[in-house]
Amino acid sequence: MTKRILACQLALVMLIGMLPITVLADDGATTYYVDANTGADDTGSGTQQQPFRTVQKAAQVAKSGDTISLGAGNYTLYGVNSTGTTKGKDLTFVGQGVDTTSWNIGAEVPDPDKYGTEYNGDYSLDGAGTITFKDMKLRSGKADYLGFIRADNTVVENCTVEGKTFYWGYTSATFTNTTFICPPGDYAVWTYSSPTMTFDHCTFESSGKIINVYTDYGAGTHDITVNFKNCTVNNSAHIKQVLKINASNMGNYKYILNISGDNKVSGVEPNGTTCSRMFGFEGSQNSGRTVVYIEGEKVWEKGVRVGSHSQDFTTGSYDDGVAEGTANKYTEGYKDNAFDILKATEWAPQSDG
Repeated sequence: MTKRILACQLALVMLIGMLPITVLADDGATTYYVDANTGADDTGSGTQQQPFRTVQKAAQVAKSGDTISLGAGNYTLYGVNSTGTTKGKDLTFVGQGVDTTSWNIGAEVPDPDKYGTEYNGDYSLDGAGTITFKDMKLRSGKADYLGFIRADNTVVENCTVEGKTFYWGYTSATFTNTTFICPPGDYAVWTYSSPTMTFDHCTFESSGKIINVYTDYGAGTHDITVNFKNCTVNNSAHIKQVLKINASNMGNYKYILNISGDNKVSGVEPNGTTCSRMFGFEGSQNSGRTVVYIEGEKVWEKGVRVGSHSQDFTTGSYDDGVAEGTANKYTEGYKDNAFDILKATEWAPQSDG
């Protein structure tokens, strides 16, 4: 009897040793590994020792909440149906760094016959829940209407986004510690599909245009909120403000901009309407459907500066409608002597310009 028990135990140990091992997180989620260089094929177990060859295979076997670790190389799901891969799932894709792992958003070369339509977009995340990208370079092109079509939420952390994108999470899009490399003379991103878009500790390398606060997809159906905090803009051409707004088609809804933290901006001129480097309009785009807050204080509403040039003659106090603090030095043109007084007026410049 004892020998039979020992034999059974030994057989069980040997069987367990032959089973593929995946890494389980504390919450029960699994990490699968993909390596375009060392993964022999997709018949492996998806472990670190036997990685899958393609990200498609990992997305097929992963359950919602799982993580997919990508090795060195270029990856994409473009052209892969989201059904059976990403649809209905929350997935996290983690690379080995922006100089090591890349992800192509859409085709490497957009189809010229589809320019001006969403059909150059990437449908591989259609119907997905929350998709997170970490520690990699995300590559897009310069054509309009590029990006991930109909994902619910997108989160980008510690990445570089190279090229122009329109489509991110259809509920929210959050970018943290991410560098945007704008195409020459073009925007990095349009606030096109995301009702809430957040940029936190991001850097923008641009040559004239940065963020286009505009949509025709969601225009007149809901408010669109843009949070911009602790970001750096390095611009080499004085064309557009950081947040260039076109609110002409928003109907009864608004763009709501929350600017906060220590935002550093170079190479951007103040807008002639708002006197701001951070946000501006062109012509009829200032339709009164934009509300702007700086450090939580409302500074723009109904097409004009809130509290602009208001003075209490009883106390002598003056309210320029802008939150105080050196963190906002570069948000308003007048604060760094951006304007000259060209003729005599009743107004006199104060010490801050």
